[in-house]
Amino acid sequence: MCEYSCRGEKRGPVQPRYHKISAYMFSTMWAYNTLSDDGLNFTISSANVESLEDLNKRYADALLPLTITFGVFTLFGFLGNLLILIVFSLSREYRRNNFKVFVLTLAVIDLITCMTLMPAEMVKQRNFFEFENALQCKFKCFFNVFGASSSCLALLVISVDRFRKVVQPFKKQLTPKLAVKVLIGVAIVFPICLAIPGTVMCGINTTTMVNKYGTNTTIHLCETEERFEASVWRNIYKWIFIILLGGISMAYIILYTFVMRAAAKQIKAISLQRNNSSFDCIQTSGIFDPNMVIHEPTNDLSIRKENNSMHDIQNGVNGKHSVTRSSGQSHKRHTPMLQRHGFPTKTMIWFILTIVFIVTYLTHIILSLRVGRIVTMEPGEFASFSFFFRIYFVNHMINPLVYAIFVTRFRDSCRNIGPIIMEKLSQLLC
Repeated sequence: MCEYSCRGEKRGPVQPRYHKISAYMFSTMWAYNTLSDDGLNFTISSANVESLEDLNKRYADALLPLTITFGVFTLFGFLGNLLILIVFSLSREYRRNNFKVFVLTLAVIDLITCMTLMPAEMVKQRNFFEFENALQCKFKCFFNVFGASSSCLALLVISVDRFRKVVQPFKKQLTPKLAVKVLIGVAIVFPICLAIPGTVMCGINTTTMVNKYGTNTTIHLCETEERFEASVWRNIYKWIFIILLGGISMAYIILYTFVMRAAAKQIKAISLQRNNSSFDCIQTSGIFDPNMVIHEPTNDLSIRKENNSMHDIQNGVNGKHSVTRSSGQSHKRHTPMLQRHGFPTKTMIWFILTIVFIVTYLTHIILSLRVGRIVTMEPGEFASFSFFFRIYFVNHMINPLVYAIFVTRFRDSCRNIGPIIMEKLSQLLC
């Protein structure tokens, strides 16, 4: 550029325009960087907050294998318990007795649980930290308490029945008609009343959780409502439920200890008797026919001492007694169960189911003390915790497997259930 004007006057050098633009941008950036510390921190924290949807999805993905597992439990439990109801209701092989009443009662309880609680738990796992439906939350809480308490109390009635039959066989027994009435009151009505307070206190609790960026995200949990957290009634209700499950579990152990001791003594007595007796009997389906003719020598004093509970059906004609077809029902009525049937298969069935119940629910009770730490768990740890916390779902789908293993007639009936259903349908249509 020319350093002189048209009139020959000297002037200073001309500054390019981009120098002014650069200076303006520099001043603007300087002004932005001199914002207050609070404003800068707000900008950074806003960029690093994990949204509720993202946080919930991260944990739901970790729970997906467990959700699929519970789905398998639900399907197997529904079909298995439905099969139990059909087989024991329609098959001619199962007469009206306590075993049938107990089996059908547990099947109804387990079927209700498989249709309500398990699907509700699967829905909760997909929206664990984003659960905002209070009605669904209360629905799940109701069946959570109902399923646990009804199974617990039904198994208690069964334990008492086993104790009476094995340990006190000559005392008044629980009849099928009375068993139905007791189970309706103890295992249906009382659990419903027990579940109502828990349903009222259950709801949506809003709190915060540290996300993967180290900041807080607001979450919504299905648990005890905040207004009941410090309530004395909530603590009383919690301890009543814990004492109920713990006390009944202890009652199981005591009753079955007596049952197994009595069973061992009677099996030993039967073994001694068989070594010194001649049994002319016909065995069908692993169970001795009580209507067959049995000849047992009774001149051995030690054997009669071991079996003095059978004195009312013994006589000393020629050192032998005969139990004929006409007196078969009397023999069945007055002879202890183990002496009629040998090893107590039904007792073993209920013992296995009771042990499974005790182990799974004690695990649930112990882990319930750590529920408050859920918001601090990583996804992998939370998935493992959730599996063992809900391991008691096994109780509601294991029964068909146990019956199939120990009850031969149940396996046979399952294979023949198709023709039985068709026959019943034809009778209804005709």
